[in-house]
Amino acid sequence: MLLLYGAALLVGLAIIINLHRGEKEALREQAMARLAGVTGTLSAQLDGGRVARLLETYDSRGMLIKNTQDAWYYVMHGALVKSAEAAGLEAPLLVVAYDAGKQELQIVATSAGRPALREPYAGAGAAQARRFLQDGDARPLRTQADGELVALDVVRTNTGRPVAALLARAPTAALDAAARGKLFRDIVAALVFFALIGVVFFRRVARLVQREERERTDLQVRHDGITDSIAYAGKIQTALIPPPERLREQFDDFFVLNRPRDLVSGDFHWYHRISGHECLVAAADCTGHGLPGAMMAAIACSLLNDLAREMDLRDPAEVLSELNRRMIRALHQEGRRTGAGDGMDIALCRIDRRKHELRFAGAFRPLYWIHGGKLTVINGDRLPVGGSHHGYDRTYTPHRVDLVPGDRIYLFSDGYVDQFGGPDNRKFMPARLNDLLLAHHHRPMAQQATALERAFLEWKGPNPQIDDVCVMGIAV
Repeated sequence: MLLLYGAALLVGLAIIINLHRGEKEALREQAMARLAGVTGTLSAQLDGGRVARLLETYDSRGMLIKNTQDAWYYVMHGALVKSAEAAGLEAPLLVVAYDAGKQELQIVATSAGRPALREPYAGAGAAQARRFLQDGDARPLRTQADGELVALDVVRTNTGRPVAALLARAPTAALDAAARGKLFRDIVAALVFFALIGVVFFRRVARLVQREERERTDLQVRHDGITDSIAYAGKIQTALIPPPERLREQFDDFFVLNRPRDLVSGDFHWYHRISGHECLVAAADCTGHGLPGAMMAAIACSLLNDLAREMDLRDPAEVLSELNRRMIRALHQEGRRTGAGDGMDIALCRIDRRKHELRFAGAFRPLYWIHGGKLTVINGDRLPVGGSHHGYDRTYTPHRVDLVPGDRIYLFSDGYVDQFGGPDNRKFMPARLNDLLLAHHHRPMAQQATALERAFLEWKGPNPQIDDVCVMGIAV
């Protein structure tokens, strides 16, 4: 089945490529027809006598400096501009004449904004235009030169004497790019079509296989389905949450300790790079754990990513206020008083390494800051993000900290300090975490993470882990 599907895909692509082989020539023919239509029509309308009088009146370049300086030139320029715009030409239309005395091809009039009377013309089609005028051949000339399509038609006086030529150009590079673009779009459309067909086809095949499997052992299929769903939810969550290595864009020493209670977690860390010296970091704890918590974490992380793209992220307190409003809207919690408590606790920091400044705002989560060997705890507001019990518009307190090299900051969810264990089967509590951080803050961050995890496991012992754990440490 896969071979047949692959063969059909290759045949379809080959057909598309074969059909587009003549697309480039077809586009060039269309462009040349457009150029010929312009020169063929406009050359018959231009008065060659006025061209001759312009050349006699202005016998050297630089004498005509404005389009409105000469009435004859003004009328001719207007006709050129109108035709060039109507045809959508990229290159300006030119009226060129051959100066036998100087033996050079000269511009008489142009659709460009600045006059170029008597200036020599050496662009695409110059050699062909010169021979065209020298030979006095009245037949229109359609050619390709110097990567451009060129159309030439003679401009005559009322007596039929040729005095100049109308020259129109179109770059072939743009036409070739258009042909390639059409080919690319057709290939993409074909791939999307085959992908949709493949999805439908393989889904039907999968349904048949699953039906057979259910007939043999329905219980096993259900178990596998649940396991696969949880694993896939874990992949989605991993894809949404920035990997810890992203922190290396800003920091040389850091750690992220993640211990989900189940396969997926309601706790997550978050990082967003604002500039080469500024970033946002956060540790969040969503309502629930397992799949419900992971779904909340996915919503929260997506909203944070949207805010990072849309807002001027100067003040974490303003970010949390807007995040709260969007969380309430996303979960349809407006005006509800029961069953609308889903949300999250979060500690959010903006770090500016150039200014040595940290701005912090928290929703039920603190910032731990070790400076000069002393630990300072900056508590967040007792307002969650999300949930309707505290109102739609919430104001969070902004905090500012001046950093110095050697400082350490820590953000964490409550799963670490709420874990039951120890000799009396009690919670770990923040005081033990404070002592643990102070005892190890001078060590590299990787070693601190190891010490934190070892202390957690020793405290937990044989007890089950009661909540997700997320701890982030950064040396600034």
